[in-house]
Amino acid sequence: MTQHRRRSAGETFFCLVELVRFVEYSLGMPTGQSYEFVDEDFLRRLEQLHLIAKRVSQRGASGRRRSRRLGDGLEFADHRDYTPGDDVRFIDWAYFARMERLLLRLFHEHSEAGVAILLDISASMAVDREKFIYALRSAAALGYVAMGSLERVTLLPFSEEIHQPMQTGRNRRQIFQVLDYLASLRPGGRTELLKCVEEITIRRPRADIPGTVMLISDLLHCAEELSAALSLLVGRGCDVSVLHVYSPADASPPLGGPVLLRDLETNREMNVNVTDEFLDSYRLRWAEFVGACERTCLRVPAATYCDGAPLDRGATYIPAPTTVPFERLILRTLRQAGVLSG
Repeated sequence: MTQHRRRSAGETFFCLVELVRFVEYSLGMPTGQSYEFVDEDFLRRLEQLHLIAKRVSQRGASGRRRSRRLGDGLEFADHRDYTPGDDVRFIDWAYFARMERLLLRLFHEHSEAGVAILLDISASMAVDREKFIYALRSAAALGYVAMGSLERVTLLPFSEEIHQPMQTGRNRRQIFQVLDYLASLRPGGRTELLKCVEEITIRRPRADIPGTVMLISDLLHCAEELSAALSLLVGRGCDVSVLHVYSPADASPPLGGPVLLRDLETNREMNVNVTDEFLDSYRLRWAEFVGACERTCLRVPAATYCDGAPLDRGATYIPAPTTVPFERLILRTLRQAGVLSG
């Protein structure tokens, strides 16, 4: 006979509170206003994501996972040459007996450093409202599933600087605070990706550097800085995933005839006559741009090292056109980032 544990009064209370807030969000009235990216369908899909994630995740309940950082874990990672001052306990004496060469055994560090979501809120994200809403929903869904997988999540919106961040605990009930926080963000300003990455890598102690970083951006004004920014993140031992968010209008603008184009980040203007030949040329340049972004992510400079050992891979590039159902994107992203397995 199956026995069911009765909920305590406290658990029942929190379940009721969560249900009330869920209904409030479904009605668009948690604080007297409706949010463009939050509706009943979105909340239902969030819960479906959480249930799917629970089924596919094979990790334990501690929120620990293998990191690309090297430390004193139990899982062997690689060798490197011994240098004076290294801990002699990690010398591979069996290899020395065969080859008379001192090598140090390196191990994967098992990280509890959490997940950071770098969310681009520069002016280019506002060109197409659909793109910004998709980015907000992706950030909310990534955070929700990660919290449900017992990860600490830090939301880091950025443009010219990192704006006021939000840090969560390992509790998916905080999704409502996350939604409030994301709904308060307004796109604007120029993209300064490298400056912002330096803020979370160089100017912070190692213990405060996230283990996993998910960059959500259209990458439109940071192509020249992308390689350097990724090198900093990967070089500090972060597992990096880049969600390249773009809309159909980015890839193929619905324009024709004489138009005045203005860059929202630089305010530069250009008069052009949009012909079929012009659009064909634009689409070709767009495809080259997307390909260059992917190559940049996959080919972090070979000189990048983590704790004295060369890194064997760069960042994970994930194309995120707004036409792709975001729940499919989120599960793929979390699996490739190592937050989910299976």
